[in-house]
Amino acid sequence: MAQKLFVSLLALSLMLFARSASAQCTTAFASQPTPPGTDEVWIDDSLPAGASVTTGTLTWDTGQYATGTQSFVLSGSGTQTLRIDNLAKFVKYGGRIQFYALIDECDPTTEIKVTYYTQYRSASYYWGANTITGGPIAKFTRGALPTAGTWARLDGGAGSFLRIDGQEVTGVQFEIYGGRVWFDHVGTDGLGCTPAIASAPSIPAGDNVWIEDDFPAGSSTLGSWNWDSQQKASGTQSITAPYFGQGVINSFRVIDMSEATNSGDNLILYVLHDECVTTRELKIDWFSGSTVGSVYYGDSLLGGEGSAVYQGSVLSSGTWHRIEIPASTVGLDGATIDSIRVQTYAGKTYVDHIGNAAP
Repeated sequence: MAQKLFVSLLALSLMLFARSASAQCTTAFASQPTPPGTDEVWIDDSLPAGASVTTGTLTWDTGQYATGTQSFVLSGSGTQTLRIDNLAKFVKYGGRIQFYALIDECDPTTEIKVTYYTQYRSASYYWGANTITGGPIAKFTRGALPTAGTWARLDGGAGSFLRIDGQEVTGVQFEIYGGRVWFDHVGTDGLGCTPAIASAPSIPAGDNVWIEDDFPAGSSTLGSWNWDSQQKASGTQSITAPYFGQGVINSFRVIDMSEATNSGDNLILYVLHDECVTTRELKIDWFSGSTVGSVYYGDSLLGGEGSAVYQGSVLSSGTWHRIEIPASTVGLDGATIDSIRVQTYAGKTYVDHIGNAAP
């Protein structure tokens, strides 16, 4: 009898196991969240004009969505990737990048990774396991994965954490490792500071301009810089450097010049400090052979200020300023200038219309 009882219990256990194995998990429609009204949305229901998929396949799904009428989904085993380029989306200074994600409770992933690309930098955030390989060296964890089955607002943090605020995002890449995840409402919180385009200054006639829209023939450049066509004192563009945070020194130098000046001339250039971030020091060096003449504004942080002429506080932001220094003040009266260097500590500064002028 004990043997019969054992056989019966075994049969019952097998039957229950078979029922459990045959039971299927059904993915429910997730309740929609209520995003803040300030959000700036880059991707929702469709890609912005001009954007394109460069890696993977963009699959829209009307069965799940955080906002609008559809979301895009990644699913499969191993690493699944979708990259979208040609976005041209500005990240405000102090703004936070974010998106909504929904992990399938019936097919959960083990990692979500998102990479942002600008002209100057790429950096990633990930949630969950650090399994997905490749991508930029700058990669930061945001902790555990959110709860499956619920739309979660994944906050990538302030742009300054990735060092992409004040820059234009050109591309974004979404990756998961196994499972299925829906993504929606991709963009920023809409908060932060966007610099205004400064009015062009009134420039007096008679300037002898060395650098404007291009560098002198035969010269070379050193340091971190790029042309910017939005902010300019004159011409079509100015010189600036990408913003990478408040502890960063930016420097550009033009060498192999040969710009003669007359005795009594002034050395000139125009500068514009971005009003969204504070420039703590501006230092300008003119070179003529072994002679260096320098001026600086603001705090003494860059080095070499002992031989430079202090000009007071950093000039006000948001406005083009004409800097006009008598060459004699920096020991370069009548000299031929063969190099110029502009350095800043923190902030973002634009430089334009560099040359000399008679007093």
